Amino acid sequence: MKKTSLKWLTALWMVAVLASTAAMAGQTEASEESLLSGLFPSNCYFSGHFKQQKAVKGLPAALSSSGDFFYACDLGLVWHTSTPFSEAVLYVNSTNNFTAQDDGTLSPLSGVARYIMSNIFVRLLEGDTRYFAEEFAVSQEETKSLVLLPESEMMQKGLEAIRISKSGDKTAPVTLNIKVTDATGQDTQVLIEQIKHYNFDGKRKAYEQCLEMYSDKTNWCQVLRSPSRYDAL
Repeated sequence: MKKTSLKWLTALWMVAVLASTAAMAGQTEASEESLLSGLFPSNCYFSGHFKQQKAVKGLPAALSSSGDFFYACDLGLVWHTSTPFSEAVLYVNSTNNFTAQDDGTLSPLSGVARYIMSNIFVRLLEGDTRYFAEEFAVSQEETKSLVLLPESEMMQKGLEAIRISKSGDKTAPVTLNIKVTDATGQDTQVLIEQIKHYNFDGKRKAYEQCLEMYSDKTNWCQVLRSPSRYDAL
């Protein structure tokens, strides 16, 4: 009887420990999501401009580019680089995404670019706080910037950290600064600014807004609306 009682007590203790650990993990994720929600976009439809700098080892200065974008949660993302050359990333989901050249040529997005768009920028734009809370250790620096450290060994092989900061309020334009440091220590910094929110609802309205923004490149919006037509490219 004593041995049986001891086994029951041991089992109950283990259940209590596991339950406590699960509860603590849930509290941690909830706290991290709360931190992230203050920085991430909350609107389903918006556009803006961006400036990007990428440090490359061996080059004396960072590579710079700039452009504009349009995001709709039920349509996708147009990420249009206008300088130093014109091209766009058309992102619908992890399966359907393309690089569009200025002459209209489309090619499937692949490799590191696809990974970064899928797992960082698109999830950030759609405000997927749960994903970042689950996959990263999230903390806040004294500067109010958030630091996201990948927790999985696989992600750590390519990514060291993400730092996100936000400035502006109801009286000043909002800007979002994202710095991605890869496993080699190289930084890619993206400043998102001139953010404009849209109050319409539905995929059709989003498509019409896309056409208005990119009237000279309407095929970009068509790719977002009907990506399966371009899968064979």
